[in-house]
Amino acid sequence: MKKKPFKIVAVSTVLLLAIVIAAGLVRSKPKPLEKLPVPVKVAVVELNTASSEARYSATIIPRTEVQLAFNVGGYVDALRKVRGVDGQLRDIQEGDLINVGTVLARVRQSDYQVKFKQAESQASEARSGIDVSKAQYDEAVSGVASSKAQLVEAEAAYLKAKLDFERAENLFASRSMTKADYDSAKAQYDMTSAKVAAARSQVQVIQAKADSAKANIDVIQARSRGAQAVVQETQIPLHDTELRSPLNGVVLQKSVEKGTLVSSGDKAFVVADTSSVKAVFGVADIAVAEMKPGSKLSVESESMPGKEFEGQITSVFPAADSKSRAFNVEVTIANPEYLLRPNMIVSLRVGAKQATTAQPVVPLNAVIKSKSNATGYAVIVVAEEGGRQVARIRDVKLGESFGSAVAIAEGLKPGDRVITTGATMVNDGDQVKVIP
Repeated sequence: MKKKPFKIVAVSTVLLLAIVIAAGLVRSKPKPLEKLPVPVKVAVVELNTASSEARYSATIIPRTEVQLAFNVGGYVDALRKVRGVDGQLRDIQEGDLINVGTVLARVRQSDYQVKFKQAESQASEARSGIDVSKAQYDEAVSGVASSKAQLVEAEAAYLKAKLDFERAENLFASRSMTKADYDSAKAQYDMTSAKVAAARSQVQVIQAKADSAKANIDVIQARSRGAQAVVQETQIPLHDTELRSPLNGVVLQKSVEKGTLVSSGDKAFVVADTSSVKAVFGVADIAVAEMKPGSKLSVESESMPGKEFEGQITSVFPAADSKSRAFNVEVTIANPEYLLRPNMIVSLRVGAKQATTAQPVVPLNAVIKSKSNATGYAVIVVAEEGGRQVARIRDVKLGESFGSAVAIAEGLKPGDRVITTGATMVNDGDQVKVIP
């Protein structure tokens, strides 16, 4: 009975240790990471008393723009010379007008000329060989004709000698011819027979020479064709040492100077035809139906107050831009005085001026597809909830478009803040951080 207090103390110690360990485990559990606020940019919904006439900002691009690059490498040893405002000749530069076929720059030609001249020399030698072989062949053919004529003559003499010899044999057998006459006839027969054999051999020899000369002509002609192909191959890079303009226009960019070492494919110039230009702007899908090819639009530039340029819609892109979700429209404008220049910002008017009531408007890039309505639209509004800025998706009904903005018929009120940048990165209820 005296040992009970010890047991009670031991049990109490064990329980205390268990509680301490459990508390330590609870403290050591990692706290769940809080999701950081998503940075977004917003625009404040404002009332806009506008007209049904929509205005768009557009960028001027050339009718045609071409990047020119060398097909061969080397040092640039010449640039086109033009007369400057001081009357002195200078190297071509940005803004200079050019004509089609104008040589803008040239790579040092010496290395390519050496190869071209070597190829030409070999081709000339091959052509000379053809002439020599043809002369030899013509001579052999003439010799064959002469030899055949001699053979015909020898065969005629042989036939006469043979007949004379056969008659002499008969006369000699009947003792009607002397031995001397018989021997003379036989000698003549043997001599003409030998001449025929020699003439036939001569014909064969000269014919073989003619055949050989003809075969040699074929060989040298094939060699000449190969040499001519090499001439053309070496002529192409020699021709490519000159960089020529493919159009009438203006130099937009120049990337080389005299002495620059270039490689094949290096860009040297950007040239453009700006005799007519295109004004490119984006519209929302609800405004695409208004953009009909052939429609005429007025274009203005702040740099030329009071001056209007008339253009015509020539292209409406079939797909929206993946970032802005706007459809690009191209308006072609005649530019005979070159007043409109690439990358200028101009404004366009679409529709007629008619007064309308004030209504909330938001930027086009604030509008997204509705998640609850497949054919509807929505915006993401930044709301204050419990001291936090929270994203809330709100379905809206769109009104008319006004350039880069669109009216909201239902769903928003002035003063609401809508997300314009970062909308694709947030969900309904996410905490956000508004950045400038």
